[in-house]
Order: sequence, then structure tokens, then C-alpha cells
Amino acid sequence: MPIYTYTAISKPGQTIQADIEADSEQDAINKINRQGYFPIEIKAGHLSQDDHGGFSLRKVSNKDIVLFTRQLSNLIGSGINLLNALNIISTQAQNKYLKAVLSDITGKIKDGSPFSESLSAHPAIFSGLYRSMVHSGEVGGNIAQELKRLADFLEKEEELKNTIQAALTYPIFIISVSIITIIVLLGFVIPRLVSMFNDMGQALPLPTQIIIGLSAFLQVYWWLALALILICVFLIRRFYSQPQGRLYLDSLKIKTPVLGLIILKTEISRLTRTLSLLLASGIPIVYALDTASSVVKNQVLRKETQRLKGQISSGASLSSAMKKSSMFSAFVTNIVAIGEETGSLEKSLMNIAEDYEKEADRSLKALTRLLEPAIILIMGLVVGFIVLSMLLPIFQINLTVR
Repeated sequence: MPIYTYTAISKPGQTIQADIEADSEQDAINKINRQGYFPIEIKAGHLSQDDHGGFSLRKVSNKDIVLFTRQLSNLIGSGINLLNALNIISTQAQNKYLKAVLSDITGKIKDGSPFSESLSAHPAIFSGLYRSMVHSGEVGGNIAQELKRLADFLEKEEELKNTIQAALTYPIFIISVSIITIIVLLGFVIPRLVSMFNDMGQALPLPTQIIIGLSAFLQVYWWLALALILICVFLIRRFYSQPQGRLYLDSLKIKTPVLGLIILKTEISRLTRTLSLLLASGIPIVYALDTASSVVKNQVLRKETQRLKGQISSGASLSSAMKKSSMFSAFVTNIVAIGEETGSLEKSLMNIAEDYEKEADRSLKALTRLLEPAIILIMGLVVGFIVLSMLLPIFQINLTVR
């Protein structure tokens, strides 16, 4: 559906500029009039929605969503009604894509759709968890509180993602620099030394022959090596895009020594935090598990969450269903059982999330501290082998002269 950028009079002496989604220019004018504005200029925009309701060029980041949610919570909590709050945020928003989304949501609310239903038109931006929380707030009449919880949750998710990225940045940087160094040596430095070795007229050491052969191969068939890498990446991505392939690879991830435990704890932390948030909002546990499973990225744990949902639907408790799974430790099941007995399950789940998040963070930092010297050592040995292979013929010449 096309997007139109319009300028309209909102109050005497005041004008606003925003984007609106409409089938035609006349449809855009009608929607603007229904919002209580008088349009004075309308231009066809370049944004459009894809088949899934999300904008084809998604430029709305998680940080934008966190800021929007926090601002909306504060405005509604201050006594401003939903439509005015959305208009205020849309006017102040710097992201034109977010402006277009908010304009569309405002138009749908003007047409009589609930806020949560209006968000459903943009599933790529507002997740099932987000829509469920907003719907819960609408039903309970405490939408400002639910939005505040959502903002806190999204900020915590962003912090977790940033922590993981920060821990992996330095090892990735070291590996990248080392690979570039090896390519420069094999592709540019060694070919210049080959002619000098040929002028020597003597047999070269085996390591030198291996490195020269590898350099010659890469000079001639570099495109083949690049093509093989791209084909492998494509096949892995294709395999991962299939349900069974993703399930298999995700299973390998959590079975990986050391790293698998970190991944599992991170995912369980995300699952229990989401469940705690949904249960605190009054959402029944069966529906909460269904929504929480969509937040979990690991397909093995997602499948296990659906199994928990099935057993609870049959009358089992959450703790007893977890005890039948090998993915949840005794620590998790015992804390959940205590929460069920004391009627504070959401608090127990939040405690598990915070404990597992801290443990995963400590383990990840310890792993990166071990990986950094190991990567430096391995790459140093590779580069050292290449340099030494080039120096061996020179050493032989010196020994011969003596």
C-alpha cells in the first residue's frame, strides 16, 4: 500500500507534517480528515508494505522501538490519551519509517481498531509478545504499566545482545586481521620472493615449496577458492532455512562443549524472563508459553516449550513438565516448583532469568579471555610458519657460503 507524505493544519496557526498509508490520494485525504486535520499538501512517498505487513525496507531498529515504548508509556501515564500520545511521538520522531508506521497505526485507531490490533499490521516491527502485552493492558485498563514493563524488557534484551556482541568483537577482529595478513603474504609478498629463489638455482626446503605452491594456486585459482566459500555459505544458509536443518544445527549448538551451555542458559534466560513478564500481566500460562516460544531463537528449546504447553494443557504443572526434560536443570525445576507452591511463579521465573543471565555473562567473558590468547597463538604460528618458510632458503645460502 502506498505511503503519502502530507502537511496539514492541526490547530489554528499550527501545522504538522507526517506520513500516512492509503490506497490513493483521495483515500489519504479522507483518512487525514478523519483524524481531525485539514490537509494542505499531499505528496506520494516511496515506502510500501510487503506481503507480511512490514515495510519492505525495515529501518526501524530495536532502539527505536524501545524509545517509542518508553515515551508512549510516560505520555499515557501522564494522562494524555493514546491518539494524542502517538501524534506527539510521531511529530518528534526522527526516523521517517517509524513516522509512517505510527501514522498508519493512528489511522487504524481512528477507524475504530484497538491499539493491539493496529500493531498487528506491522509484525516485523511489533512482535507477538509486544502485541500480547498491549492487548493485556487494554483489557486490564493499565496500558501505561504494561508499556513500561515492555520497555524494561526490551532494554534488557538489547543489553544482553550488546554484551554478546562486545564479547565477540575482539576475537573476530583478531581473526580478521590475521586472515588479511595471510592473504597479503601469500598473494603479494611471496610472489616477489619466488623469482629470487629461482635465481639461486638450488633445491628449496619442503616448507618453502608448500608455501610457494599454495601462493601460486591462490594467484591462479583465487576465484575457485572464493566460489567454494560462497557455495558453502549458501548451502549452510539454505540448510538452516529448512525446519529440520535448523533444528539439527541448533541441536549441535547446544551440544557444543562450553559454548553450548552458554547458548542454552542465554535462551532459558530469555524464555523465563518472557514468561515472567506475561504471567505478571495476567496472561494464562498456556498462552504465555505459546507467545514465549516465539521469542526463543533455538529451535530445540522452542520445540521443548511447545511440549511444555501441551502437558500443561493436559493438567500438568510447569515444574513437573520441566522435570521430564533434559534441557532444564534441577535448579530451574526446583525454583519453579517453589514459585508454584508460594503463588509467586512470575518472581521465581524472573530470578531464574537473572541468575542464568549472570552465569552466561561470566562464562562468555571467561571463554573469550581464553580464546583471545589461543587465537593469537594459532594465527601467530600460521604467520610464523609462512615467514620462516621464506627465510629457510636464505639460511641455507648463508650455511653454504660459510
